[in-house]
Amino acid sequence: MIFGDRPLNDISLDDIRSLIDNQVPEGPHLDYKETPYSGRDRDRHEMLRDIIALANAEGGYLILGVREDGTGRPLELTPFDDPQTVAQAMRQVCLDCIRDRIEGLEIQAFETGFNQGIVVVHVPPSDQRPHMTIFNTRTDFYRRYDTDKRPMTIGEIREMILSNPRFRRLVELELQIKGALAGSESRVEGVIPPYAQVVTERPVERFLQRYLLGGVVAQTMVIVSPFIGDLAGTPFELRAITKKVVADHTRLYVITREPRELYHQAGVAVLQQCPLAEIRYNPDIHAKLYVVWSRDEAESFALFGSGNLTESGLRHNIELGMMIFARGHGRTILRDLYQWGSYTLRTKSQRIKAIRMTH
Repeated sequence: MIFGDRPLNDISLDDIRSLIDNQVPEGPHLDYKETPYSGRDRDRHEMLRDIIALANAEGGYLILGVREDGTGRPLELTPFDDPQTVAQAMRQVCLDCIRDRIEGLEIQAFETGFNQGIVVVHVPPSDQRPHMTIFNTRTDFYRRYDTDKRPMTIGEIREMILSNPRFRRLVELELQIKGALAGSESRVEGVIPPYAQVVTERPVERFLQRYLLGGVVAQTMVIVSPFIGDLAGTPFELRAITKKVVADHTRLYVITREPRELYHQAGVAVLQQCPLAEIRYNPDIHAKLYVVWSRDEAESFALFGSGNLTESGLRHNIELGMMIFARGHGRTILRDLYQWGSYTLRTKSQRIKAIRMTH
């Protein structure tokens, strides 16, 4: 994360200037604005959307007073008048119009001269997601995807609520209370375990979204999918996955069938270009399993269900899946899934390409 997610009192104007000197581009955690938001309703609404979009992702920084080159790379500071007043007005609008309020949200002016400066907004990672704006009787849920913000779908909102740590803690507490009242550790019917989440809308896309945008650094990734495409034209192309694999030095184990269709051949071709990908063929697989095994086991997660790693599996087919998180008994299930995919099934499949370690 930019600045290591430090609070604004640990950041100086020189730190901001270093972003320009080092040509640090906009991304999932960084947004530049050349000018401040005006007091018009349209601009205030836009500001709220920009801030909750970061909060509903993994947090980040919004910097007002930096001109970029059109591709997201910063060119220079563009200080504006009375930054203290601008910052105070933004704080007030956020207090009035964001629900739930973002704990730890900071908005601070950095002066560059007499009554001149810039404003920086620090949006910390939030365990109260999803956040929404309430403005002129309208409610909005937005999330940042790389350098863009987009309205969240009903499915995304539902998934974020179910995966919210506070929600899961409440479920765990309910389980503990009901278990204590029952005098046993028996399963409570009708309650979703806190380590599991049923995904009824685009489960494979939700998995990739969590992997690519969630800030997780994986030690190993396992993909078991009878059919694989290059996912061109979707928000989560296969090349983006292999790019992150290389950047994070992640071992990627892929088990699929021998490709016969052109789309399948295209997907395998992308994987062939990834030095850290191992490809194995198994003509008998019907299972679909996706595992991200993190260096921090608590961040590991998996998806199993009906969806292939194809464009249809992501966007068009009616699919069902279950996400498993490393919480409580979920750790044991995750380890079993990881063991099955990375060893049991893998050793029964024909290796086509080995991992080529790079330094």
